[in-house]
Amino acid sequence: MVLLLPTLVFAAKAMTAVADVCPVNHTDIRVTQKIDQPHLDYSKSTAELKSMKFSEPVTDQGFAETTGLTVHSIAVDSEIRIASSGSEGAPTCVWPTVVTVTLSTAPTIYIASDGGDCRRIVALGHENQHAAIDRDIIARYIPVFRRRLADMVDAMNAAAPEASLDTDSRRSRIEEKINAMIAVTSEVMNADQAAQQRELDSPEEYRRRTDACPAYIVDPKNGASRL
Repeated sequence: MVLLLPTLVFAAKAMTAVADVCPVNHTDIRVTQKIDQPHLDYSKSTAELKSMKFSEPVTDQGFAETTGLTVHSIAVDSEIRIASSGSEGAPTCVWPTVVTVTLSTAPTIYIASDGGDCRRIVALGHENQHAAIDRDIIARYIPVFRRRLADMVDAMNAAAPEASLDTDSRRSRIEEKINAMIAVTSEVMNADQAAQQRELDSPEEYRRRTDACPAYIVDPKNGASRL
């Protein structure tokens, strides 16, 4: 019995050594942007723009007249490439080789076809600010995504392989962790984006737009005329 104890200790050390045989592999983190110039659409009237439905309106129709509207979002697309290595009887090493995240936006700006040149110009200037906010958000969150993903994959690559999981399960576990990190970061980014867009659509901003152009009345016989 006394002679078995060193043998067991040696076996435990050997198992630990086998579990740590995977090298610290490098993962290429690629976070890029794809920004399309706003598409301008002058085909809808003020009434048609006002009737467009959105899940979360950002303007109060009590003080805002819909002469312009921007349909926009920030899309987050990702691709994860995973490699594995190992020989018969040895633990298989599984790691992400490339993680690619692309932040993109392709806004459409609607400007009312009625209301006069002044209102259209002022509305376009305002709607361009909405598109600019999205571009700024993307620029600010590219390093955030890159840093968070790098920290996560560095920790995963440095960890010993889980002996209880097969190769496919390890691949799935890696994908789940990375996708969860991307989803959480996307939620934070979207909340930041929404807050800035609401701040732009303030009562003061719409009063400024209203005051920037002469007021008009519509005469059924003579059309629009300035007050």
